[in-house]
Amino acid sequence: MHVKTEIFSKLLRDLEAEIGTGDLGKLILQSMILSIENLKVNDAKAFMEQLVGIMEIFANTEPKFGIINYNLKKFYQAFSNEFGKDKSSHKKWKKLAIKELEEILNLAKKQKQLLLENAEKIDVDGKTILIHDHSHSVQDVLVHYKKMGKHFRVVIAEQELEKTHSNIERLHNAEIPFQVVPAYMLSHVHRKVDMLFFGAVTLKDTMDFVMDPGTNGLISEFHVAKVPIYMFIVANKFSLWKSKKRAEVFIHKHLRKHEDKAIEYERIKYSHDRVPSNLFHKIITDRGIFTPVQLKKFFAAQMKKYG
Repeated sequence: MHVKTEIFSKLLRDLEAEIGTGDLGKLILQSMILSIENLKVNDAKAFMEQLVGIMEIFANTEPKFGIINYNLKKFYQAFSNEFGKDKSSHKKWKKLAIKELEEILNLAKKQKQLLLENAEKIDVDGKTILIHDHSHSVQDVLVHYKKMGKHFRVVIAEQELEKTHSNIERLHNAEIPFQVVPAYMLSHVHRKVDMLFFGAVTLKDTMDFVMDPGTNGLISEFHVAKVPIYMFIVANKFSLWKSKKRAEVFIHKHLRKHEDKAIEYERIKYSHDRVPSNLFHKIITDRGIFTPVQLKKFFAAQMKKYG
């Protein structure tokens, strides 16, 4: 990979870990609007050339972010169609470009609302829900249930402090009752938990969700215990291309020292887990609620249309 692309990829990975995949997609669109507004030149042809270059950069990051590539492709197609209708549009191309980007941002809001509406079909009254990752989709769904007057409790599976605190703060602010249990002690609450809620970075063509580290083992544990597991994800997060390698999982190696002994060792962390979609009871999206079998058919249709 080119050095600049590698640096850019790391920046995107760090941002995604901090603000979430959906907000990263919005940030890219908002940044493009701001850039276009402040462009000193008024050369539409040069802009189109730069846009193609930007799309190529995002298409070659590791990992490739499904939501960003989907939005950029949608923008390019819409802008190209409008731009090519008549020559008079060339003089107002900035307004046209910003209009198309704002429409994609508005569409994202509609998709989020549709996801919440579909989530309403899940019966949570009187239930205990376990969460683990700091998925904004899951947080939004839980807050939506609370606003609807649903009565439920949440168990937060404790993981990295920053991610756990993200869940704690959101639930506390929404006045949702919760408890925190270390992720390695969850066998003690199997009977207490009625369902598990998760979000994901993306869905690969291998029908694996790319998720927070630790989710694979946790989900497998409750799958064996036969507790229903739900995924919440908008369809524009799907990675609609053929997977070449496990590029979305990165290894972080650190040289550590024992606190008391003269021992040095290598500590390895992985950025994400891959979790098979067939471990989920239902997958809730803005396009409907799917079983794993239905999801595979839907993904194939989306791949054929947009891939």
